[in-house]
Amino acid sequence: MPEPILIIEDDNTIRVTVGNFLARQGFDVDVAENGEQALALLKGHAFSLILLDLRLPDMNGLDILAKVRESDDQPLVVVMTAYPEVRTAVAALKAGAYDYINKPFDLEDLLELIRRAIETQRLRREVEWRRAQSETCVIEGLIGSSVPFNNMLDMTAKIASAGKIPVLIRGESGTGKERVAQAIHCRSPRADGPWVTLNCSALPEGLLESEMFGHERGAFTDAKQMKRGLLELADGGTLFLDEIGDLALALQPKLLRVLETQTFRRLGGQKEIRVDVRFVSATHRDLPAMVQAGQFREDLYYRLNVGAIDLPALRERQEDILPLAQHFLEKTAPVIGIDSPGIDVTVEPLLKAYRWPGNVRELRNVMERAAILSRGQTISVQHLPKEIIGDAPLLKMPENQKTGTTIRLLSEIEADYIRHALRLCQGNKTQAAELLGITRLTLRNKLRDHG
Repeated sequence: MPEPILIIEDDNTIRVTVGNFLARQGFDVDVAENGEQALALLKGHAFSLILLDLRLPDMNGLDILAKVRESDDQPLVVVMTAYPEVRTAVAALKAGAYDYINKPFDLEDLLELIRRAIETQRLRREVEWRRAQSETCVIEGLIGSSVPFNNMLDMTAKIASAGKIPVLIRGESGTGKERVAQAIHCRSPRADGPWVTLNCSALPEGLLESEMFGHERGAFTDAKQMKRGLLELADGGTLFLDEIGDLALALQPKLLRVLETQTFRRLGGQKEIRVDVRFVSATHRDLPAMVQAGQFREDLYYRLNVGAIDLPALRERQEDILPLAQHFLEKTAPVIGIDSPGIDVTVEPLLKAYRWPGNVRELRNVMERAAILSRGQTISVQHLPKEIIGDAPLLKMPENQKTGTTIRLLSEIEADYIRHALRLCQGNKTQAAELLGITRLTLRNKLRDHG
């Protein structure tokens, strides 16, 4: 979408020349020849940038500047003046102008100034948005009371407050690595700063480098204007590098240099840019094995791994499965317009017995699906996918011909689930007892009772 620009200039030649030139550059241009027209346009339009002549026939340009500063969208203002007095320029800058340019000016110089201003505006809005996101800092899904989960939370809290040391979060896919990274940011002294994310596996190498470091105008064929990278956007905050194990080898030494010096250059640039960024990375890969295989730099691995957090798989924190499942049902219910359903007791051992290769993400998906299928009724076995049910019976009771109701002996259901638990645990009675939430002695007695 073209950037909207308003030109406020009483000189017809300048107004038409600059307007036509900027329109050819792809901008959406409006013009006003006096203050009254300008204020009318400002009421009905949102502009990214205003080119403002300070001497207008009906109004002082500084008065218009003051009204612009009071507006909600607050476009940037570049002042055009034929009076290159220091006092005039300083007054405009103090009143909130982004910059000024003296008449007569070269159109290319004006274009460069406009592009720089618009990039600054984009950066400002993005940082404000990200800061607003950080201020809410609601880390959904970090729920649990198991020992492995609490140990991980304790480590997260300690590392969050430890200055800006790099952090590496390791865990299987779906364990919540990005949520833990957000928790580190929100509980750190950088919580008021920007939170910026970059998925290292989502972009090809060339685009990834441009996204991270930014580029100067003309750095490559399509670089028509300067672009600030995510490193600059994250200045004063946290940059989360997801799937760091997929970062191209060619980019690894460049990232290492930023980690060590907190400086970098944009693509095509000569100037060293200094930033204050905390790096939090995450991976499901075995980075030490990748180092041994020559697929990941050893020095970068050790630099990233100053603060290490290992996330337990969901199967390692079984007591958290049901609270998480209920949480996801409560979050899904209002979205699809139903009351939050409960979970039938026959479902609980199945949820605990399943290995959850997709971890918390898979549990969330399963509960969302179950909520849709149940339409507000209690979640039962038939609402679960086949991979969780396995060879457990679907509990479709035989119909009693006299009453028309469904009946099945509770002892038969219990026997079925004990058999299912033993199959899942490959006959290990101790593990099966834990899975069923009973003691080994109780299980042995039940096995005897059920023959």
